[in-house]
Amino acid sequence: HKPPNVITSHSDADHVSVSAIAGQSGSTRKTVYEDIYSMQGFISRKTLVAKSFEKATGIQSKLHAIGRLDADTTGLLLLTNDGALVHRITNPSAKEYSANGCVEIQKSLPVQKTYEAIIMGNHSLPSDIRKTHAFSSYPLLNLIHDGVCLPQKYGGQTRPVDKLSILSHPSRTTTLVSITISEGKNRQVRRMFHAIGSGVMKLHRKQVGRLDLRGLTSYCCSDEQRSLSELKEGEWRVLTDDEVKEGLGWNCRFIDVIPERSCRRRKSRFRQRKIPSTKKSTAKRCGKG
Repeated sequence: HKPPNVITSHSDADHVSVSAIAGQSGSTRKTVYEDIYSMQGFISRKTLVAKSFEKATGIQSKLHAIGRLDADTTGLLLLTNDGALVHRITNPSAKEYSANGCVEIQKSLPVQKTYEAIIMGNHSLPSDIRKTHAFSSYPLLNLIHDGVCLPQKYGGQTRPVDKLSILSHPSRTTTLVSITISEGKNRQVRRMFHAIGSGVMKLHRKQVGRLDLRGLTSYCCSDEQRSLSELKEGEWRVLTDDEVKEGLGWNCRFIDVIPERSCRRRKSRFRQRKIPSTKKSTAKRCGKG
């Protein structure tokens, strides 16, 4: 459950620090990976909690986010060491592969992402969105019927949203909406609302596929297990194979990893080997002469 003011990046080297924005010297922003690897907020169903990330998860390779969230966005963030799974979720035209990741089986269905957003303006929707209405009166209909055209550097034309509903009006000038999309363009939700003349004041990701912050929606488990899986901000846990399969339509697989350190050692030993050369020995004799 990603909290605010945490970036979804392996390093903050390419970002401006919070203190720099304020004109002060100080450390850069915290990354979500730093939180994970430090075991901060880890929730386990076991009595004895492992003290290291590797022992707790069995993962030795690098983690990657499945659909990044910007620093101000909160909610469900999935991390994996399986690059094929990242492509499966973030690319709506992705194809499904066999367990070894090589053989193409069939084209898979897009995985939906659901957000709740507080947007600027007092918006409404007509009772029947299928009928023709003036977009000027109902700007949200642009997102439902046609999508919006973003600058090419941000992905260009978006697809129509899968679902969009108004939940409430927190104030006279704001609207709380629920929006579901299948694409994964950079900051897509924020840019779509900006394109129709609104803006996102607060954004929270509720669900990816059938997974929400309680784990798998409609997943059968005891009350005790259910209470353990309801994550608060900053908490995280390891998903079960069943949750990944039923929630994302993905079969977990073993990924062979060669430790990076051992690879460096092998290369180093190879470089240190000196093979006698005829040219070198000839050069030495010539030099002495």
